[in-house]
Amino acid sequence: MPTSLDQLHSFQAYATARLQTGGAQLELDDLLDEWRSQHTEYQTGHNDALAVSASLRDIERGERGALVEDVIADLKTRYHVAEAK
Repeated sequence: MPTSLDQLHSFQAYATARLQTGGAQLELDDLLDEWRSQHTEYQTGHNDALAVSASLRDIERGERGALVEDVIADLKTRYHVAEAK
């Protein structure tokens, strides 16, 4: 997910305040992790990007996943869903 200016400004304000209040010993990655944990409104896109990256790595390793027809059949069996007539 591309980073928005709003995210950058939010992180900059957080990092500045944190560094001024005893966070000077923290690494940049630690500051970013702290900020992310407190700003969950930005997590959805980040988590989606991580999921897509993981899927692309699986594809590169030859993993093709399950066919959608097989997944649907499994779900219908698992949840006792009858076929529509």
